[in-house]
Amino acid sequence: LLVEPPAVRRGQSVALRCDYQLVEAPLYSIKFYRGQMEFYRYTPGEYPPTKVFQFPGIRVDENGSNATTVLIRNVSFGLSGQFSCEVTADAPLYSTATAFAQMQVVEFPEKRPQLFTEHSRYEPGDVLRANCSTLPSR
Repeated sequence: LLVEPPAVRRGQSVALRCDYQLVEAPLYSIKFYRGQMEFYRYTPGEYPPTKVFQFPGIRVDENGSNATTVLIRNVSFGLSGQFSCEVTADAPLYSTATAFAQMQVVEFPEKRPQLFTEHSRYEPGDVLRANCSTLPSR
């Protein structure tokens, strides 16, 4: 499972991509989870093939999602954590494989860091004491 980007800014979109290769059987389903809760399923044998399950804070873009990728819009801090995808092959195998990945939702400071020093000028060998401060971030 690939989370693109793995650290996503709050309010932005993130794509979860589950790459798989099925050799001896066609795809039965692919399911995406946040923790233990399923929020997206693609089953090519059903109509429609996609199904979105309600999950607090997850807004699936169905137009940007398919058999390998689910696009989540407007992410919030509560979505940080483990995601997984589960791929199940159809008959005759009905085998299942699961992959995991972490996603971190972040927020950048609104302004650039500020650097404060004791003196405005320094000579070689002087001791430099400085403080670098930023606004809150996460």
